Amino acid sequence: MVRKHVFLFVLSCLLAVPVAAARQTRPEVILVSQNPKGLELLAAKEVRRYLYLRTGQLLPVACETFQPPACAIAVGREMSEYLAGLAGAKNELKSSVDALRNQQYLVKTLTGKEKWYLTIVGGDDVGTLYGAYRFAELLGVRFYLHGDTIPDGRIELCLPDANELGKPLFELRGIHPFHDFPEGPDWWNTDDYKAVIAQLPKLRMNFFALHTYPEKRPNAEPTVWIGLSDDIEPDGKVRSAYPSSYQNTLRGNWGYAAKKTSEFNLGSSMLFERDDYGADVMTGMCPQPSAIGSADGETSPTGGPTPQAQVELFNRTADMLKDAFEYAHRLGVKTCAGTETPLVIPQAVKKRLIEQGKDPNNPNTARELYEGLFERIKRACPIDYYWLWTPENWTWQQVKDEEVAATEKDLLLAVEAAKKTNAPFTLATCGWVLGPPKDSTRFDRVLPKEMPFSCINREVGFSPIDMNFARLAGRGKWAIPWLEDDPALASPQLWVGRMRKDAVDALSCGCTGLMGIHWRTRILGPNVSALAKAAWEQNGWSRPAIQQHAEKLRDLPSEDFYLDWAAAEFGQQPANEIAALFARLDGGGFVAGQDDRHAKFPRSSEWVDGPGAIRVNKKPWSEEEKSFGFVDEFAKLRPKIKGRGNIERFDYWLNTFRYAKAMGEVGCIIGGLEATIKRIEKQSDSKTRKKLAQTDALPARKKLAEKWSEMETCLLQTVSNTGEMGTVANLEQHSMNQLRLLNKYDKTLEQLLGNSLPADCRLRTDYRGKPRLIVLTVRTNLCAGEDLRLKVIVLANGKPAGPVLYWRQMGSGGYNKIDFTHVARGVFTAAIPAKKVAGDIEYYVECSVGWGKKIYFPAAAPQRSQMVLVN
Repeated sequence: MVRKHVFLFVLSCLLAVPVAAARQTRPEVILVSQNPKGLELLAAKEVRRYLYLRTGQLLPVACETFQPPACAIAVGREMSEYLAGLAGAKNELKSSVDALRNQQYLVKTLTGKEKWYLTIVGGDDVGTLYGAYRFAELLGVRFYLHGDTIPDGRIELCLPDANELGKPLFELRGIHPFHDFPEGPDWWNTDDYKAVIAQLPKLRMNFFALHTYPEKRPNAEPTVWIGLSDDIEPDGKVRSAYPSSYQNTLRGNWGYAAKKTSEFNLGSSMLFERDDYGADVMTGMCPQPSAIGSADGETSPTGGPTPQAQVELFNRTADMLKDAFEYAHRLGVKTCAGTETPLVIPQAVKKRLIEQGKDPNNPNTARELYEGLFERIKRACPIDYYWLWTPENWTWQQVKDEEVAATEKDLLLAVEAAKKTNAPFTLATCGWVLGPPKDSTRFDRVLPKEMPFSCINREVGFSPIDMNFARLAGRGKWAIPWLEDDPALASPQLWVGRMRKDAVDALSCGCTGLMGIHWRTRILGPNVSALAKAAWEQNGWSRPAIQQHAEKLRDLPSEDFYLDWAAAEFGQQPANEIAALFARLDGGGFVAGQDDRHAKFPRSSEWVDGPGAIRVNKKPWSEEEKSFGFVDEFAKLRPKIKGRGNIERFDYWLNTFRYAKAMGEVGCIIGGLEATIKRIEKQSDSKTRKKLAQTDALPARKKLAEKWSEMETCLLQTVSNTGEMGTVANLEQHSMNQLRLLNKYDKTLEQLLGNSLPADCRLRTDYRGKPRLIVLTVRTNLCAGEDLRLKVIVLANGKPAGPVLYWRQMGSGGYNKIDFTHVARGVFTAAIPAKKVAGDIEYYVECSVGWGKKIYFPAAAPQRSQMVLVN
């Protein structure tokens, strides 16, 4: 009660100040109803946050009914209608508000006699939250999966003249982070899931889904547990399990050779606090659950996975996803998980079934396993949808009729199991194709209409949306474009025009859902934003008729998108030039006779035993270099960038481009070295071979080490989250160790030379790049009772100094100081305990890196801090 009275006193003081006519559009308070519903209070606090970030003014949020000032912002139906009456526009607003449906919103400026009010109102509380984030966009803020972009500089605190009605074109809109590689959710922890999920409503998205690979493809993942109901505790914990794991640096599959992070080069080892790096649920269980990770010290005679450790991993994972998915539901985000069909029964589960007298090949057994699987989800982890993925080889190989029949049977067994267990979620289908290749609508005739059908685009996204979606009727239909493809997972990929085109096609086919499949986050900022916007607005875009399939036009124009994006990211002055450059690099499609796939942005990586391998190029660099001319063109724009936030974002893309260019040159050097070695080996005279090795091959090998160092150092300048750490692991474990692209010919060359290679053929172990301060996971919203946990990485030459955390209640008083604790290498941690947090907070991190130089997070600190709302 004390805080309430103090707040009302401060508010009354504010209202007592006369408002000059020239300042009548300056809001003095944010109003919500006395009993705000659901997300209405969060929406009001988000309006407050972004006004504070853009103007420097922290407005109070009032939950009382009183005579408001001449200018205010109202969030929610009740206060909006109240202010509309004061402005003399009650009937006008009422008709608009009454017409709103779920997820829709209205952001409208109302004017009366010497009064200005802005109302943000939704058809439901989720719609109200969307309206708040749309208002933030009107202030110049932009949202992505990796976080928010707050333009440098301040703007005047005044109401925009707004009248915007928002209606989604698709009921469900969201993302599908794909498990398998370290670039994606395999390395996410609970805070990472929550950080990404919190961005979805900002993007006006409401769907989050995960896929689970089965055993031997290449390994089982712990996202979904398979077993019988008898093995489940009342709280969802399981009593039996089988070998499973998420990607980690000691596992060694998908082309990533097992490698200790301490053996990583060029200072990249500083990113990792342990050799066996992976998600927290894998701690002590790498490369897979073993005695190290068992709860009771149980050991296996063979040294392999132990039953207790296997159980522990599934239970840890369920706890993580439960926390994340419950958080998603609080924000109006639907969740989804699933397995592949026909159900792949793990060998350990088969063994237990046989011991119980059950036949693993009997359909009744499969149904029992689905019952156990669904029952475990009911108890352990709340989801809204469970999707069953048809076989991946359906998109690459001929499919036999008996395979289709087996898949259909399995789907029907899952339907039966869901009914028997009263599953509190809806079944759905997904896959690499929409349905059986011979008849993509076959399952539409046999599966219940309440089951949505979905699929990802074929050809890793180079193919358009499957137009057979239009032939499905009476059910949900979810199109899932690729925000990026995994063959070029180590390369930048710009697909804004593609996202727009796929959204147009999905709407033309009557799809009710639009989601993007991906691994990385920050590097996909433009793609994610374009997909999110295209789910709400497509006015003026080309909408080809369904019968005119889109192969002739894979991308829609993107210049207007990049102009808005560049202005927000880098400032207005260089926006036109940057937008034109990015639009030139955006898109690509099928080109006959050129291995079918073509991207305008040069692809320096490709699939070789796994994703993102450096592409070995037989062309000389003098010829290939021309395709990277845009890098120098972009670099010349840097003097035009003003403001530390703008510069940090510009340097991220500049280093990304330089990294891609260096990778292109590395590929050409490797191709040239291979040709040189083969030419030398054809020589019959040993002296000639040695001379050519000295004059031709050795300089190329030295150049390769030099350019590899440049490539990886540029990449380290971009690392800001676990996905980009995964790209570092890809270079170290895949291109370097698995494919041996750096040292493949070292032994041959040493034999030709008659001695060891010189030191300048080896990579350094220390970091030589610009000092960096990385906050690995940036939370923007916390639940009441949550600690704010920060993991910070300091990349610097020499022993890193301990960073310092400064924090305070948002906009109030001096900063509190917390020293970080050194974990290992360049990794530090700190936490702000929930018991010390009385409300919304702001913080920044400072680190000294020698000779008095200080680096900060966020880049514009200490003038601008990172805001965290507590709800």
